[in-house]
Amino acid sequence: MNHWNDLYALILIVFAIYLFLSLCFFGFTRYLKKRRINDRYLALVKKFRLFYKPMAWLVILGGFIVLDPVSHGLIILLVAGFGYKQLGNYISGLFIRASPMLVTDTLVKAGKIRGRINRIGNLGMVLGTDQGERWVWYHSFDRTGFTLISNQTNVLQRALYLRSELSKERLLDLIFDHPILALGKPSNLKALAIENTYLLHYTLVKGARYEDFINYLHDHEVITNSTENFDA
Repeated sequence: MNHWNDLYALILIVFAIYLFLSLCFFGFTRYLKKRRINDRYLALVKKFRLFYKPMAWLVILGGFIVLDPVSHGLIILLVAGFGYKQLGNYISGLFIRASPMLVTDTLVKAGKIRGRINRIGNLGMVLGTDQGERWVWYHSFDRTGFTLISNQTNVLQRALYLRSELSKERLLDLIFDHPILALGKPSNLKALAIENTYLLHYTLVKGARYEDFINYLHDHEVITNSTENFDA
């Protein structure tokens, strides 16, 4: 890529692919709903569409940097530096929004915040609380941990911070060995910047008690906490 016209062509190609995929997503979603196929396929469609946008922007930014690696790279670094917090907030939101349970009218609890989702944005959510509408950044949910309570199935998805010297693969095996996790429901283990610290999003089977799962982890020398600050 040596000319601005090449970058314009790249933008048009990325945009055309997005339009094509949007039409495919729309048709495929209608087909799945009409056939009443398992909701997890709808969740996969939603997740794929959600992550396409940032990937498309990365491709465009990559093309912009290739035109002039030094000056354009410096511009991108400066912009990323000024928008570091919002960028991290957006990335946190991607993983939170990927949950199929995250829809409007779902009850959310994060620390002392409790409310029903009124609107879902790219950087946060508007919750209807007892004190009125409240904007909550996604990084607030990552910091305090959160619970999504489905108003239809009463299935709980929770967030839990773990500390363990086990490898991520061994820890995943340990987690999924416990029958309290709902089969077919999303569970995700993410390694954090702090050594041996992880953030687990998990879904319980209906009627299960999360205390039983936590006790199971403690029995296997896995420390749990509601935030990433284990020393507090």
